[in-house]
Amino acid sequence: MPADDAAEPRQELTELVKQARRGLRRDVRSLEAGLDGGELFVALRQHVEGAPEGEAMALDRELEIVPHLLADEEGHGYAALFTSPELAEPIAEALGWTTDGRELSVCSLPARVALELALGVIDDKSVLGLVIDAGQESELMLRRTELASIVAGQALPLVGYLTDLPPLEDEQVLLAEPSDPPPPALVSALERFLAEHPEVTSHRLERTFNPERDLEPHLTLRLTAPESADPRALAQQAIEAVGELVPPPGYLDILFDDA
Repeated sequence: MPADDAAEPRQELTELVKQARRGLRRDVRSLEAGLDGGELFVALRQHVEGAPEGEAMALDRELEIVPHLLADEEGHGYAALFTSPELAEPIAEALGWTTDGRELSVCSLPARVALELALGVIDDKSVLGLVIDAGQESELMLRRTELASIVAGQALPLVGYLTDLPPLEDEQVLLAEPSDPPPPALVSALERFLAEHPEVTSHRLERTFNPERDLEPHLTLRLTAPESADPRALAQQAIEAVGELVPPPGYLDILFDDA
């Protein structure tokens, strides 16, 4: 395949990985769909025995691939894949990666096969996740459950990336069926918070589900306050007030309605 023809699908996959950093389910779904026909690259710690350098080979026999891993400050490992060999170069140079003590070799694999291999490496003990395009603008970290869902052809929202993404106009927040009533201790803590903040003119505690952001229904507190109020500060104080009283899944969304 000519170099220009090979570069275009790589760039498309890089952009899909970069877009998935928003964390929305639809972005992860687009990435999963874009894996077909794509390839991902592995930085090799050891040469693959029997694999000719620079040549494609059929994956019709068992191969032992020994990749380089990334590590965090606590020594936990992370599998590493790249959407192009060029994107592997800066991190490889910074970390001194070599292949059998010589110049680094990079192996290309069908994207889905590469993700399956990475999933097999992650044990949630010494290896905690996968990082795609480490050190690049398209860097994407996937936990085991997130990677497993993609390998299974499904898409989960990447909740770790959603913290700073404001609500989008086309998102739908659905009211879920009520489950058990909120714990009395939570209700009492919320009442104390409201008594200390008379600028909050109304509130509503609901059980909601946002298909783009949520893994399961959860409690959402809707507050109404004047424009002069600081919504970020109010939200933080509300979260501190309820503390660990929020029932499973253990977190509370806070939304503001116009006064």
